[in-house]
Amino acid sequence: MLRKNSIVKFVLLIIIAIIGVLLCVCPFNVPASTNRYNGFVFAIDKGLDLNGGVSAIYSVEKRDNQDKSITEIIDESIEKLEKSLDENTSYSQIEISRQGEKIRLEISNAYETDSTFANLEESKTVLITLDEASDTVTNPEVHLRSSDIDYTKIGYDYENSAYTIELKLTKEGERNLKQLKRHADEIGKSSIYLYLDETTSDNLLSTVNIDDIDESIIFTSSSTDYSSTSSTAMTQLAYSITCGAMGLDLTLLEASYISPVLGTNTLLFLGIASIITIVLALAFMIIRYGDLGLLGSLSTIFYLVLFAFFMQAIPFITLNLSAMFGCIFAFILVIVSNCLIFEKVKEEYSIGKKIHLSFKGGLKKALWPILDSHAVLIIATALMWIFAPAMLKGFAITLMLGTLLSVFTSLVLTRYFMNIYLPINSTKAKRLHLYRDKNVKEIKEEIEVVQENEVTNYSEGGNINE
Repeated sequence: MLRKNSIVKFVLLIIIAIIGVLLCVCPFNVPASTNRYNGFVFAIDKGLDLNGGVSAIYSVEKRDNQDKSITEIIDESIEKLEKSLDENTSYSQIEISRQGEKIRLEISNAYETDSTFANLEESKTVLITLDEASDTVTNPEVHLRSSDIDYTKIGYDYENSAYTIELKLTKEGERNLKQLKRHADEIGKSSIYLYLDETTSDNLLSTVNIDDIDESIIFTSSSTDYSSTSSTAMTQLAYSITCGAMGLDLTLLEASYISPVLGTNTLLFLGIASIITIVLALAFMIIRYGDLGLLGSLSTIFYLVLFAFFMQAIPFITLNLSAMFGCIFAFILVIVSNCLIFEKVKEEYSIGKKIHLSFKGGLKKALWPILDSHAVLIIATALMWIFAPAMLKGFAITLMLGTLLSVFTSLVLTRYFMNIYLPINSTKAKRLHLYRDKNVKEIKEEIEVVQENEVTNYSEGGNINE
């Protein structure tokens, strides 16, 4: 009965594994829908290395009110642009760099006609006051300016069904905001007023309740030029405010498509190489460990399916050159972890233990080496992801993901597969490629001999503990 249940479980697991592989690599049209399912592998965001993108060159013009050098202003502007584009776009990879007195913007999965490139040419300055401009108040005092803004973030107010813009402030801007709130409390003001370019009633952008302000300012546009119900209009406004917060104006010189850095057929070659590597690794385990290798191959297939799923599901993972190396190391890690368990099982069997005891002892002896090595890797990749430059973050996050899945695969899935395998075969060691050392018998026989000797010694007046 146990044997039959184990066979049924393995059949179901194999079916699930096959379905998982198909979901990874087989795109198809969703029935009764116009949507198309692309598969986990094809849905992974790919960087400029693999997928190409658009390169845009902007000339810059320093504003008159800036005392800093053009180089310093460009570097500060690049930081603000990076933050704003990361927050407000779904591009898989964005790279911004300074080229002399120009700014180069490279975006993967983009088109030359994307509105993002044109939106960055328009800049709007924001002026924040405590008094509303009117016929009697023609020049209200400005308490915060565009220079206090770090970047903008687009959101959505579901209660009012309107898009919002959040002004993220610089450190100096946060201090000025605190002073503004204290001053408003002293004079009994309850609202602030946001203006675009000039503090006139025609340029009023929004009115915000001071009690709703924390460390940033979130507002809904009341301007007729920027409808709060239009995603396009609010996106354009957000970029305009970010560009207005920079100390320079941008002019788009050209936007052109760039082919993948590693070549146009990189994805094809990468796919072929991956399939060959996986097949060779699984074949190695099967040849060396027999049925144990089959169990390890099944758990590795589950690992690959889970890895592909999380790679496309986690939004900040982009497959580029460094991430590819992380995937390779992660795959090697799961193979080594399974092989370590199987080697420990072979060691246990070689000294005379039965198959089920060898499984138990091998898993026990492999537990801490696997946990220790994986814990070190998780800590190292976490630190790398936090502190390393952007070009290494892809390596860090993919290796961290692979390490976590490797622990689950080797210590949970492989263990489970070994346990349900025992009712199928607990006596035929050759199928598992398990062999005893020369002149070694089963431990059970040796224990019986030892026990007989101990009983004899004890009956003759000896000590059983000796």
